[in-house]
Amino acid sequence: MPAPSVKSTRFGVAERIGHIEDPRLLECSGLEASLTVEDLFWAVNDSGNGPYLYALGSDGRGFGRVKVAGAQNRDWEALDAFLWKGRRPMILIADVGDNRAHYPVHTLYVVPEPAFNGTPYAASAEINVAWRIRFAYPDGKHDAEAVAVDTISQKVLVLTKRDDPPILFELPLIPPSTAAPVLAKKTGRVGHIPPPSAADLLLPYGTYRAQPTALDISPDGRSAVVLTYKHAYLFERGAAESWAAAFSAVPVLIPLPLPRQDTGLGQREAISFAADGRALYVTAEGRHAAIYRVPGQTK
Repeated sequence: MPAPSVKSTRFGVAERIGHIEDPRLLECSGLEASLTVEDLFWAVNDSGNGPYLYALGSDGRGFGRVKVAGAQNRDWEALDAFLWKGRRPMILIADVGDNRAHYPVHTLYVVPEPAFNGTPYAASAEINVAWRIRFAYPDGKHDAEAVAVDTISQKVLVLTKRDDPPILFELPLIPPSTAAPVLAKKTGRVGHIPPPSAADLLLPYGTYRAQPTALDISPDGRSAVVLTYKHAYLFERGAAESWAAAFSAVPVLIPLPLPRQDTGLGQREAISFAADGRALYVTAEGRHAAIYRVPGQTK
């Protein structure tokens, strides 16, 4: 069966602009541009690393971390910044990882974006959870690392990792006032990400090259980028089009350096649009992981 094709990219060449300096940010599984401070990003570690939001510059300079009071990091795999009611900057943290399909229920934490004064956070810095979204899948257990907020529809999108092809689910951004977990709604599949090539299978993470590890929606709500262990893919939707329809189309390829070209971008699991939507930022797990900037499209 031939591999699905992808459209030609109009993105510029990915450029290495720095590396993660904070030695505690060893397993960066989510990266997101601040909505309030230029050149500030937020990041999270995955499982076993504590409930912290890390602050860093686009070049990786560390500005400390903020504890999310009352939250648990079972397996944090993503985060997304959004404006609540068009004005209040919030961050959603997704505890959705499930490598071995153990967990029937997952949790999304929504917190106000912490205030930043330009200096590193004190060790005692904390932020409280504004609300939680506990959810379950309607068809069994899934592992996911790709989560984003669509403020236009007031939905949270969750894209599974290990299904072939990946499955797209959606949840309400504000859950109903009930203790029971929300049941995610299956809306479609993402079927045009190319599978691993024969050459890929000989390289680290080769078998998993097509698995989605991160998702982000552009500030204008018209584009979404899916990161895999190999490259990234841009999906665009029309004004009246659903995300399910957009993700069913052929994406635009955004090529990234392969792990053999830069070991600092080996296990890539985090991608973010810049706050103005004009570039993408990518990083990976690992001590002092590389940070790359991909300039936006030129029309």
